[in-house]
Amino acid sequence: MLANELNAKESSGLLSVVDRMREILHNENITLPEIVVVGDQSVELRIKSTTDIEYATIRSGESSEDEAKTLYDMSEISSAVTLLTEEIAGEGANVSSTPIYLTVYKRNIPYDLTLIDLPGITRNPLPGQAKDIHAQILNLINKYIEPATAVVLHVIPASVDFTTSESMKLAKEFDPQCLRQLIAASKIDKYDKGIAEKLLGKGSGAMQLKLGCVAVLNRNQDEIDQDISFEEMKKREAKFFIKHHEAFQHLPDEFKGTDQLIKKLAIIQQDRIRSTLPQVIEQLRKQIREKKLELKNIPIAMTSEQDCWMKFQSMIKAFRESIRAKVNGDYDVLTRINMISVGGQTTFKSMTLSSFQNDETSIVSMSGDDRLAYHIYKFQKQFQDEFSRIFSDFFSADYYKLVLQAIDDAAGISLPNFPSYQIIERLFHGELQRLPNICFTLIGRIQDYLKESLLRIFQQTFDIQYARLLERLKDVIIRQIDMAEDRASERVQEILQVEYRIFTMNNAYMEKVKEKNNKNEKKHQDEATSPPIAMTVADPSNMQVDSIPTTAFDNNLQSISTLKPEDSTSPLLMASTMMPNSYTLTSNEALAAVDIQIALDSYCLIVKKRIIDSISQICYHHFITKCALVIDQDLTMACPSSDLLRFMKEPADQTSRRENLIFTIKAFEDALRLGQDYL
Repeated sequence: MLANELNAKESSGLLSVVDRMREILHNENITLPEIVVVGDQSVELRIKSTTDIEYATIRSGESSEDEAKTLYDMSEISSAVTLLTEEIAGEGANVSSTPIYLTVYKRNIPYDLTLIDLPGITRNPLPGQAKDIHAQILNLINKYIEPATAVVLHVIPASVDFTTSESMKLAKEFDPQCLRQLIAASKIDKYDKGIAEKLLGKGSGAMQLKLGCVAVLNRNQDEIDQDISFEEMKKREAKFFIKHHEAFQHLPDEFKGTDQLIKKLAIIQQDRIRSTLPQVIEQLRKQIREKKLELKNIPIAMTSEQDCWMKFQSMIKAFRESIRAKVNGDYDVLTRINMISVGGQTTFKSMTLSSFQNDETSIVSMSGDDRLAYHIYKFQKQFQDEFSRIFSDFFSADYYKLVLQAIDDAAGISLPNFPSYQIIERLFHGELQRLPNICFTLIGRIQDYLKESLLRIFQQTFDIQYARLLERLKDVIIRQIDMAEDRASERVQEILQVEYRIFTMNNAYMEKVKEKNNKNEKKHQDEATSPPIAMTVADPSNMQVDSIPTTAFDNNLQSISTLKPEDSTSPLLMASTMMPNSYTLTSNEALAAVDIQIALDSYCLIVKKRIIDSISQICYHHFITKCALVIDQDLTMACPSSDLLRFMKEPADQTSRRENLIFTIKAFEDALRLGQDYL
């Protein structure tokens, strides 16, 4: 009954399906139920029952079924396996993970059975073998015995301690409780005392295995040389157990003989196929979905110039529109999140107005923030604030000394009450020397930020698979920004040079001068009506300008004048109290100094506004209008359509990846189709 059930059409067909699925999925990460044997060659042995002629087929795992070699003489199997092994692994008894499929069709075999026979463990390499042959074999064995769907058949001599078997030690790493291990105790004719208990898992050197042990009598070397047949060996095996009845009398029949081993293996194989095949089918479905999604995510290969041009233009358009949106203040959601959360630490509620006002530089340098309009304005605002502090404090005591020194240096060039134009020019040119650094700093800040931002937008909008194209376009972007910096620097340099001519048609200059003069005059009028205080002051009418050191200033003190306390800050008093010892002073020089201070302060206000606006506009014009907003045109011209196919050609590794995915998906679908038919 059991033999009929195991050899039924359904069971036989199911095993054939699993065998076929195993071939299809040989190189894939899908494990099928299988029986793995540690033997002498890497052979997948399939025993098939037949009522017709007995024969065998043998082929490499790299060959199709149509290429299989048919053997009608069973004695040729051993030499055929050796020959094919050398063809696959090379001469010298090396090993390979490529399987050999050997199918034997025999009469009087009650069960179909498939075994995967792995090489025996070799510690010391033989002549011609690789030096790491031991490691190669262990890796190969581990590959097959690790999956939970594998049943491991250990072929161990009956006289050996089962617990010390190296193959058993390897298998226990993946199956500690030995739930899927069984032992074929070979060379039973060399048994020791207590063999029956040992096979039952009792006594020294035995192992308690769920699947048990079976003793078999295999051919010795003389019998191999005599080419003793399989049927003859089964007869000799039966006689052996009868002859040694005393040693095996307490051992049940299912523990003795090749037929019992084949029967046990067939039962195990059928049970595991039926229990695990549904999970294999589901695993195949999952893998197909994942592989198809992976294939979908691989960009379509560009095969024509037109395809390349269309793809290129779509990326250019996305790049252009992204820049325009950020220049126009149309920030996407991600950018808005970055605006209120830096590094995931700051929330909208915690970012108060004061944090923006007190830490502008940290906002400007915010990493990954591509709000172009916002940051260009921030750079300009920072430039305005720094520029507002660049000029001297013209009404300070130190600057007053500087003006008096300049007047003294210009003595004899103009009338005492009419300061020389060269004095103002000289002092103003000194102020201009401070401007280049701050102006070119603005250009450098915008240049660095624009490079960082445009390259980041570029990476976001262009497909990274076109590495050669990206490198070329990246160079174009950097070059265009550098050219914008050159043009902006040239214009700024020109503006600064133009400023060396003191000139303005802005009425605000005279209005500012009048305002300051009126304020000063009103102050003096208030001083005349204020309560007097005692103050020693020099008589301006007796002062003379003299470049030679003299003590005249000390001799010209006349009397005690009456002044208010506020007079301590008046220009005339400052002239008398802070005058250098190298010259004496008249009221004309004092008044001239005040006029120069007022003129410089008023004119620098005009210059400040003029330069801030002009340079801010120039930077925007050259970096944004003439660069960022039209840089897509430069990218288009840099890559004519005739060159695109060369730059956008799919990398070889991506082509290989696509082909492998297509092959894998087909293998999974073929295996799934086979499995579903018998599920």
